[in-house]
Amino acid sequence: MALEGWHLNQLPEAYVRQTLQSMQGNVERAASEIEALRDVDTAQREMLARSVTDIVNLLRQAQSQVAHGDHDTVQTTLHLKDAIEGLSLTSGVKRST
Repeated sequence: MALEGWHLNQLPEAYVRQTLQSMQGNVERAASEIEALRDVDTAQREMLARSVTDIVNLLRQAQSQVAHGDHDTVQTTLHLKDAIEGLSLTSGVKRST
């Protein structure tokens, strides 16, 4: 992950910024698609939306750290990985009938 490379001073700021922005854009597009789902249980859709919001917030935090030259991104990286894993676990939603 780009944020890990940033933490280890192995990747340039511009690359990491671009990667994080791209990820955020992809996640925000997914959020729009989740909101548009009408054949998925409302509670499940809301849970997915919260997970996506958490990921977007963490990506914003990571972008702020990079913008400020803060290479101590271990906690943000761990939280981001957990949030992405959580989204993967909740994405197997059952469609309501």
